[in-house]
Amino acid sequence: MMPVQISIILSAGSLIWGVGSWLLVIFAIVTSQTIKSHRNTILSFVSCAASLILQLFEISNRVNIGDYAAIEDTIKAVLIAAIVLVAVTVTLNITAFVKVKKKQK
Repeated sequence: MMPVQISIILSAGSLIWGVGSWLLVIFAIVTSQTIKSHRNTILSFVSCAASLILQLFEISNRVNIGDYAAIEDTIKAVLIAAIVLVAVTVTLNITAFVKVKKKQK
């Protein structure tokens, strides 16, 4: 497989896992079943981690092909996206946790 194709797969996979982490926790917030809420919050964090790992593989791929200019051009956007991904995932998961705790009372 060509390095560009690998790069597209890694970037698309990272985006899919990142959006999936948000969707899972949103489902956890709207569901009425506590066990599904807990499962979805755990899967949300796993999806967030998978998204970040794929970004690390993407950076590694760029290093392996010697495309340092691409890393220099995109690293700030990748850092901001990673911060937003983690911050939103944690915030949504805290919201789901609070919802479940209120429901148990």
